[in-house]
Amino acid sequence: MTADNNIEEKLREFSIFEELSDEDLQTVLNKVSLVRFERGETIIAHEAHDTDVFLLLEGQALANRYSLAGREISYRRLPAYSYVGELAVFDGQPRSVNIVALSEVVMGRLSGAAFRELMVELPSVTQALLRDLSSRIRDLSDRIYETTASSVKMRFYTELIRTAMAQDGEEDEIILRNPPTHAEWAATVGGQRETITRAISELTTLGLLRKKGRSLVIPDINGLMDQCEDI
Repeated sequence: MTADNNIEEKLREFSIFEELSDEDLQTVLNKVSLVRFERGETIIAHEAHDTDVFLLLEGQALANRYSLAGREISYRRLPAYSYVGELAVFDGQPRSVNIVALSEVVMGRLSGAAFRELMVELPSVTQALLRDLSSRIRDLSDRIYETTASSVKMRFYTELIRTAMAQDGEEDEIILRNPPTHAEWAATVGGQRETITRAISELTTLGLLRKKGRSLVIPDINGLMDQCEDI
């Protein structure tokens, strides 16, 4: 792959590559091809049988599925420096979710065979994969508990806090730029859009949330956590 907007520097931002030497990172770079997607395009299709792994270099994507009745179920938003598709490399099974571009997206693509080679040749990549999978399993355990034990409003508050805590920076005020729509929040927490709208209105009235253009501002994350505990 030829250099494009400091691709090598961007690759080092991925958790699975951050510990690589310059030489090993070049090995990765030589196996990656660039591919671009427009907003709304499907990057990975649910139940497809391909095994490519995608590295999200620029933009945002969404992992989702649809029920038999056509209801969207959102799993998570994928920010830049997320990677997807590795499970099909591990087990050879069909894709478990759709990955859809939420904006113009630039991906680095690794074939399944190339990704397996990296796992063998670069042990630190495999170790990082195991750490990431462990973290994802723990997150899924938390979400299963929340779905079983919490109301929709509680799940939304928890997801809002989780999203806020993932932002960079140490300021008390947290800005969520290009946040999910009310419908996207609802699809993520398993509720109705109207419930999310009411919850956002309540937080706004309490001074725990405000709009700033297309962004959402959380002026006091500790206050939001306290409100979550009071539900």
